[in-house]
Amino acid sequence: MYKKVFLDANVILDCFDTDRPHHANSYKVYEYLIINSQIFTSCDIITTLYYVGKKVDKQNILHNIRNINKTVKVIEFSNKEVEETCQLMADDERFADLEDTLQFVMAKKYDCDLIISNDKNFASLEIPILSSEEFCELIG
Repeated sequence: MYKKVFLDANVILDCFDTDRPHHANSYKVYEYLIINSQIFTSCDIITTLYYVGKKVDKQNILHNIRNINKTVKVIEFSNKEVEETCQLMADDERFADLEDTLQFVMAKKYDCDLIISNDKNFASLEIPILSSEEFCELIG
């Protein structure tokens, strides 16, 4: 199976927001990966998660961020990865979204063998992409 899995920001947001349409599958993916794989995500998800969640329940979202911090390798990016992202977007029209492209660059940097994203337009060159629903079908 997959040893190093990168979770797109939307999958993590789905895990902690029961109103999102992919919540159930994304949470199942997260629970499975905690036990069976090393999970990676980009550091910018932490501020995004807080920004979205603080409006509903500040203490709960802080609790969820702490859980992510314990179970997911939160990876940082620097000027080098930002430049690589911009270059990839300039050279390849499939890479149209800055956030998605940066996450792809980070997944590649950490040798992830799968990206899970519920964004149908998420572009990737070498790394396979599955939605949370597709991954749930794979694991049964």
